[in-house]
Amino acid sequence: MLKKWDVAPAPTDKNPSRHKLLIKGEMKDIFMIVKKLGSVCSRPEKTSGEFDFIIYLSKLEMETMKKLKAVTSELSGPAAAEEDSFGEEPAPFDTPKPKLKLEPAPAPAPAPAPAPAPAPQRPAAAQPDLPPFARPAPAPAPKAEPAKPAPAPQPAPRVEPPRPAPAPAPQPAPRVEPPRPAPAPAPRPAEPPKPAALPEVPAIAAKADNPAATGRRTGMNFVPSATTRMKRDEPATEAAAPAAAPVPTASARIKAKWSMELPLIPTYSFQTLIAGSHNRFAHAAAMAVVENPGVIYNPLLVFGSPGTGKTHFVNSISYGLSASIGQSNIFVTDGIKLSKGVELALKEGGIARLEEMFAKVKVLIIDDVHLLMVSEANKKYISKWLNDFVAQNKQVVVTSVFPPKSLSGLEDAVGFQFTQGWMVDLKLPAAQAYKAILGQLMQGLEVKLSDEEMTSIFASGPMPFNEVAKALDDMKKLEKFIVNAMNTASHAQLLDMVLGYGETPADAALTEEDTHHVSVWQPGQSESAWFKWGIFYPKGMRREADFALFCLHERAKELGLNTEWSQVFIEEYNSDELYGIPFKIGNYASERNVNGAIILGPQPTSALGSQEAEFRHITFKILDSFLVRGTWLPSYKLKSKAAYAKMLMDLI
Repeated sequence: MLKKWDVAPAPTDKNPSRHKLLIKGEMKDIFMIVKKLGSVCSRPEKTSGEFDFIIYLSKLEMETMKKLKAVTSELSGPAAAEEDSFGEEPAPFDTPKPKLKLEPAPAPAPAPAPAPAPAPQRPAAAQPDLPPFARPAPAPAPKAEPAKPAPAPQPAPRVEPPRPAPAPAPQPAPRVEPPRPAPAPAPRPAEPPKPAALPEVPAIAAKADNPAATGRRTGMNFVPSATTRMKRDEPATEAAAPAAAPVPTASARIKAKWSMELPLIPTYSFQTLIAGSHNRFAHAAAMAVVENPGVIYNPLLVFGSPGTGKTHFVNSISYGLSASIGQSNIFVTDGIKLSKGVELALKEGGIARLEEMFAKVKVLIIDDVHLLMVSEANKKYISKWLNDFVAQNKQVVVTSVFPPKSLSGLEDAVGFQFTQGWMVDLKLPAAQAYKAILGQLMQGLEVKLSDEEMTSIFASGPMPFNEVAKALDDMKKLEKFIVNAMNTASHAQLLDMVLGYGETPADAALTEEDTHHVSVWQPGQSESAWFKWGIFYPKGMRREADFALFCLHERAKELGLNTEWSQVFIEEYNSDELYGIPFKIGNYASERNVNGAIILGPQPTSALGSQEAEFRHITFKILDSFLVRGTWLPSYKLKSKAAYAKMLMDLI
């Protein structure tokens, strides 16, 4: 039974309308209150003293107050109802009552949903609380400014009154659909000249037909990918197939050049998700979202380091919801795909269709939300959609590698609080659960290892599950290439060939003999080669990059891989530059139209070297969005045969 409750202002800089609801009662009372009030509630927190729990309310309007009084009177006994009497009629906010500690509350602003005004600051640092390499590089606008004083006398063209007149540009839209002019206001043409934090989006129309996106080639035969990242292949197909119509028609022009949707993985569902102490709260929250989308956990933020299962949760929630509301009402994307997709829609004139689509969708799921690249052009739309979803009790689910406190800069940039709802973290599981998940992964790929081998190779670390899955996939590829009737190798031996856990560490420093071998070797430049790759190396390590390419070629010959490839570029990056290197790598690889990119890791003493794991993870995510395969060579493994075998398997 609810014994007593109280409300008091608790404003913050971001939300001056925030209040706190103090409750003395049981957990079942909390659940009923949160269920009744919905998305305005934060996660209940335990407190000490006069009350047991505290819930923060993002806004306290008359309607919210009515619901609060109704549910508390329902949960309280008659005596408590008298004690917490507020009068027969609902009191306005400025009427103080015995139990409601409300100072004159700031006028409720229904307009916080749209994007906030401080837009001009964003290009310089759109995400100040994230690691610098996880943000796009600041726009080099200041250097261009000195040149503009000369043409300064051109204010006349700038006043261009004719441009408001060419607003007939929106008029073609009314002919087709009257609502279209509304989402495309006339001021937008003035925005492109402003500096944007988003790097230039290259034309990647050819990538839509890139076989690397859906599988791999060996010789002249196309082999489906072992990871099967196809959205409509298995159980969820029935819901997805009929539902596919609205989404493609709503954004067909954007999808031709850039796929905004994240392909789902059929094997990632609640049925294959092993729950334990490492993910119990996330599992409970995800199930609640599936049962009552948009009611309690909205938005739901799932965060944790790479390899802890965030992508599994994204897929599980999507498949779980598709059974009740249909796959066509769920839009799954990631930070890069969403932000760049909006940019392309604006350039190609497809933003009205995107708005129409998001108006119909009931659930928005964004994986790796920390990779959103916010610019002056796309901010308005992303902010509007996110705020509209929460205001309309439509579910939002986001995941992040970084903890909530690191997302405050991104929240400012987007004009939306990802942390206003529920936040649950994921950790690497304990030994027993880790082995259970590992066994499930191996069973799915038909990998045979003894318990001792499994422990020594993976569990002694333990290795993050995204790296485990990649290693097992590489091993299965290698098995197809080199194992035959005359040459048999166990799965443990094959894993050693790609992971090198039995190798003796070698000094990575180059000798004169190494340099001589490289000097007499020339990389392949076959114009007819289907496979094209390039290599990125840290500044000052060109010799090491040439040596890596030579070793890769030699290792391919040793393994009997006669696949032809063409080396398109060898490009330097600054490992002491903290801003936007992963985005530069992704953009450059896409512009050069390669289907594989090799990254030689930074020196351990460099700025990026101290955060190599995060740097690698983000770079691979960006390359994957561009449909470019990526492989990584740590600088200390320059002479490891296993490292080159793994690189070949990553690229093929």
